[in-house]
Parts: sequence; structure tokens; C-alpha cells
Amino acid sequence: MKDQGNEHDTGMNLFFLTDPGDLSATLSSGGGLPDGFILGRCGSGSECGHMLRELRKGDETALLPVFLEDFPSDGDREAADGPARTKEEMENLAREIGNRLRDVDENALRKSLDLRLLAFLYSREGKKLRPVLDPLSRELYSYPLADHLSGGLLDSSRWISELLEKGYLEEESLADRIRACPKCGGAHLNYVDVCPFCRSMDIRQVPFIHCFTCGRVGPQEAFVREGPMQCPFCGARLRHIGSDYDRPMDNYLCSSCSQTFAEPDVSCRCFLCGAWSPADGLSVRSFREYSLSDKGVIAVRSGNTDDMYSVFDALNYTKPEPFRHILDWQLQLSGRPPVEPFSLMIISFPNVEKVKEKLGRKKVTEIMESLARRLRESIRKTDISTRTAENDLLLLLPKTGEKGCAVLASKVRELEKETLQPDGLVMEISVKTAVFPGDRVEGEDAVLLVARLKG
Repeated sequence: MKDQGNEHDTGMNLFFLTDPGDLSATLSSGGGLPDGFILGRCGSGSECGHMLRELRKGDETALLPVFLEDFPSDGDREAADGPARTKEEMENLAREIGNRLRDVDENALRKSLDLRLLAFLYSREGKKLRPVLDPLSRELYSYPLADHLSGGLLDSSRWISELLEKGYLEEESLADRIRACPKCGGAHLNYVDVCPFCRSMDIRQVPFIHCFTCGRVGPQEAFVREGPMQCPFCGARLRHIGSDYDRPMDNYLCSSCSQTFAEPDVSCRCFLCGAWSPADGLSVRSFREYSLSDKGVIAVRSGNTDDMYSVFDALNYTKPEPFRHILDWQLQLSGRPPVEPFSLMIISFPNVEKVKEKLGRKKVTEIMESLARRLRESIRKTDISTRTAENDLLLLLPKTGEKGCAVLASKVRELEKETLQPDGLVMEISVKTAVFPGDRVEGEDAVLLVARLKG
């Protein structure tokens, strides 16, 4: 409940809370929501963190300003709106957030967690999604704001990746790059030096002697007797280094297989699942900061994240990253005989915004659905597609030479006639193609290829 005598009580109706019971009573009272909350120092940090999570996952309270007198964790710091400050500072910030939230459709927020996250970033100008180090978590890093807003229902990293692929978020600075177990994705790894011959961990570093007389190599302790240094294999006296013997590069001995070697291999054991992996076989994950894109701003203001291009995802759709890997692989194969031909097709709709402005979003979506159905009839099960951030449709056509590519391109261009409207308006369809190996450019990867075709 509101603390009438506390110095944090404000004219903006910011509720000051120190007890989770007061929070429950406030949310269930039916007396209307305040303009924001101030969470005071609770009995324990976990209670304060619990109240913050309850506020952020609530349909009615997720986007309200929340100030903390104390920060139980770095994660809570990211999900709150900063420390409890002066009355004037908190009122001003709460007012700014409230003014920006007036642009948001509250009903849409209740239906879409995507919009909720985007609206939070929109209402806090300059706010970014930041990863926070969480040593006890599987991946070592988490995105607390996303976790709080979803109530733990979604995998925050995957959720953010999907919003990034759809163009609602933009990449910002790199926070960290980690290695993870390729089997379970865990980042708690032990790096162990092992024998390159038998993979045993039971190795030790010892000095070695190389006898010039017989050419044998062995641990120094085997050459040192009570008297002068002597080769245990041929019995030669070893008096002078450089003429009788030297010290080889090998300085490791495996206690399991007795092999000697100069450098051990490095193997990694996952503490979570126990799997062993070579160091170069680990998965690499980057954790970045993210900000709201222009497309994300439009989605928030319109209250709609429905993607009219999503109808093309039924065309054997593959996410952009694996699509690039497959295309890179095909480009590499195109330089090695015997060569199997393949084609790449880029389909775009240059005047889609103009058509949408005249016909409305619903009509444009219907046109897109019709085009997608016709395209689906023309492509094979082995063809795969993806969409770029600019919503160009990319089709990879394996075992398709120049003739087959030209036939499909002609069919796609003919579809433009089917979009003709009574007033003469049509949905323009642009088709660009490349056929390999004929269009192959040495050293060109998937990204450069797409940029060249679009340019």
C-alpha cells in the first residue's frame, strides 16, 4: 500500500513498497494502478527482486516505472528504471515514460510478449537490452529484462534472436564472446592438457636427454646414475652437451602410454553433461547489446508485429544464418569438379509500401498470400528460401542450371499480372538471378554475392 509518511511519496502517485504482501494487496485492491513504484529496502534482497519480477511479468504493470532503493543484483538493475532519486527526478522520468506509453495500444500489449518487450525499449528512450554475467547459469550470461518481461516463459537469447531476424532489434556493442559445449550448450568447461597419442590426462613435464651415440631419447632421470651421466640404452658416457648429447624439444611424458611429446593437446570437459570436446570443436556464442530498430518503433506505434511477408515462410523457409552457411557451402563446391549447377534467385517487391498505402495492409496481405501459393506450386521440395532484413525473398535452387532458373524466373515475373487492381495498380515484382558455376567470382561468399546481385 502507499506509504503516506514516507519521503518518497510523490504527487505522481508513485507507490512505495517494502513488503511483498503490500504489493499483492495493491494489485488486487481494484483501486486503480499508480503511475509507478518505488521498492524500498526489503527484509532481504530476494524479496525486492521477487517484487520486481512480479511487476514486470504482470499485464497491467510490466511497463510502469519502477525505482529501487537498493539493487539486489545486476539483473534487477537492468529490469528497473534506476535508483530511487529525488522526488522531482522520479516524477519527471515517470512522466516521460507515461507520455511515450500513450502511443502504445494496451490491448495489443496483453496479447503479445514481443510488443511488450519492444514497447519497454520504446518508452525508455535510449534503453538497450544488455547481457548480464550470471556465473551460476548454464550460458554464463542472461538478458534479465527479457527474462522478467516474459516471466521466464521464453528462452531470452532465442527470443531476442528471433526479434533481431525480423528486424525489430538492432545489434549494438559486443559484450563478450564465450565457448560452449557443442552437446548441451553449457559454458562451464574445464580445459585439460592431454596426451596427443592416447588422450590420457596423466601426463607430466620432465627434462629429456638425447644420446648422440645410439639416438635414443629418454627422461633425464634414467640417464643419471650414482656416477657420471650414462645412456641406459647403449651405455655411452655423456660428458659434453652438444657433442655427446643434447636436450630435445620433447619435455612431456605420458604415464599411460609412455609416449613423449613436445606439446600436449587441449581437450575440454563440460561440467554440466560430462562430454569431452576438442578445443576447436566448441560452439562460439556472442553476447551483444541490442536496441530498438526503426521497424520496431513502427510495430510499437501500430500495435502490430504481424509480418505480411511471413506468408513466404511456407516456401521451405530456413533462417538467414543457416541459409548463408548452405549458400557458402554451395559456392565452395562450385569451384571443385565435378561441378553440380545451382542457382540463386532474389525476389523483391519495390512498390509494396505504395500499394499498402493505397489498398491497406489487409489487402496487401491477401495479395502476398496469393503470390506465396503460386510460388509454392512452382518450387521443388529441395529448394529452400529465406528472407533478408529488407524482406527480399531468397531462393536457393540446387541442381538448377541456366535454363531451369530462367523458366522459374519467367513464371515469377508473370505473377505480377495477377496482382493487377481495377484502378491499374500492380504489385511490382523484381527478380534477380545468378547461375553457378558460370557466375562464380573467386573469393566471393554468400554475403558479398547477395550484395552484388542487389546492387
